[in-house]
Amino acid sequence: MQIQQRLITLTFALLLLLFCGTVSYRLVEGDHWTLLDGLFMTVITLFTVGYSEVHTLSSGGRMLTITLILLGVGFMAYAASTIAQMLFEGKLREIWGLKKMRKQINELKNHYIVCGAGKTAQEIIKSLNANAPDQFVVIDIDRSRIEKLQQDNIFAIEGDATSDAVLIEAGIERAAGLAVTLPTDADNLFVTLSAKGFKSDLFVVAKAEKIDSIAKLRKAGASKVVSPNIIAGARMASMLYRPTVVDFMDAALAGDSKAMMMEEFRIQNNSYLDGKALKDAEIRQRSGAIIVSVRRESETIVNPLPSLVFKSCDILVVLGTSEQIKNFLPLTTVK
Repeated sequence: MQIQQRLITLTFALLLLLFCGTVSYRLVEGDHWTLLDGLFMTVITLFTVGYSEVHTLSSGGRMLTITLILLGVGFMAYAASTIAQMLFEGKLREIWGLKKMRKQINELKNHYIVCGAGKTAQEIIKSLNANAPDQFVVIDIDRSRIEKLQQDNIFAIEGDATSDAVLIEAGIERAAGLAVTLPTDADNLFVTLSAKGFKSDLFVVAKAEKIDSIAKLRKAGASKVVSPNIIAGARMASMLYRPTVVDFMDAALAGDSKAMMMEEFRIQNNSYLDGKALKDAEIRQRSGAIIVSVRRESETIVNPLPSLVFKSCDILVVLGTSEQIKNFLPLTTVK
C-alpha cells in the first residue's frame, strides 16, 4: 500500500472513532450530554489523556469508555507501527536506491556528464535520455531537481559540480564527454579546468552567457563553447529566410524524422572503410546512406570527393533513414 493510502486510512479510522464515540455518549448518557461533551470525552478517552469526566458516567457510559480505551490503545499502536514502517521503508528505499545508483555509476565507461540541471541542461538530458539512456550522469546542487531526475530513473548526483570529489563520483576519469551548463561563466570555467585536469583528452562542451567568456572557456580547454544568445539569434535569422532547411536540419539532428536523420561514426582500424576510397566503398549500394562530411584530426572535409581515401579514426557524418544508418554501422566496425 502506498504511503498516501496509508495516511488516508489512518485519518479515516480516527475520524470514524471520533464520530462514533461522540454520538454514542450522547445516546447512552441522554440529552443532558451535548455533542461537544461527547466529543471531548471521546478525545480524552481515545488518547488516554486522563482528564476528569465531563459528567458522572452511568454504567453504560463506563462500558462505552472501556471500549473506547481499548479501541484507542489499539488504534495508537497501529498508527505508531504504520508511521514507523513508512518512515523506515522510505529511508531504506532511499538508501538502497542511492547505493544501487552509485554502483551503476561506478560501472559506467565512456559516458557523459552534465553539470547543472537548469533549462539548458534539461534539453541536453532529454536528448541523451532518448539517444544514450543510462549512459550519462547529471550533477546539480538543487535537491528537488535531483530527486525528480532520480524518480525518472536518470543517474543524478546532488552536489557542487565545481568540487573535484563530486566530479570523481560522477566518473570524470572514465567519461567520454562533459556538458557544463552552470548558471555563471565563472563556474563553467572552473569546472572545465578541473575536468581537463582529470582527463586531458575529455571532450567538453561549455555554455557561455557572456560573449567575452567564449575565448576564456576555449583557453581553459573547452572543446566547444555554446552561447545561447548567439545560437538563438542565428537560428531566428535562418528561420526568416530558410525555414524549410531549418526544419529539415532540426528533424535530422534530433532523429525525430522517420524519413531522414543524421549520425556520426568513427572508422575503426581494420574496418571495411579503412584505407578504401569513397568511390570504391560502394556506400550507397551497401547501406543507402550519404557521407555529408569527414572529420580528420582538426580538418573537416564537407561533401568529400570520390577520390578521398578513408583512414582509421576518421569521423564520418552520415545522412540517411534510420534503416540506412543501421546498415551503415557495420562498414565502420572491425571486420
